[in-house]
Amino acid sequence: NHHCTTGECDEDWYNQLKQRLKKQPDAIVGEIGLDGARWVEVDDELKNLENHKAGSIWKRTRILACPMDLQRKAFEDQLYLAAELQRPVSIHVVRAWGELFDS
Repeated sequence: NHHCTTGECDEDWYNQLKQRLKKQPDAIVGEIGLDGARWVEVDDELKNLENHKAGSIWKRTRILACPMDLQRKAFEDQLYLAAELQRPVSIHVVRAWGELFDS
């Protein structure tokens, strides 16, 4: 789920999603997942942010567009919601298989 980019999360997304799913009893939860391929370039002072996994390729500093810990939290919350509402899920993963299996 790309409801979040760095620093831009609607804090009430979970309750909004839950209400939408309750109104649509045939809806599945998804597509949800983890994305380890969406990177953004940052200034050097940002590369040490606690919530970001930094990497340097071709002498450019890049961090994940949405920190993996935030993605994982949202992914796990959506899985719990699907279980609570007894809904199937559709999962999408890009370069984050280890994180998926750890969730």
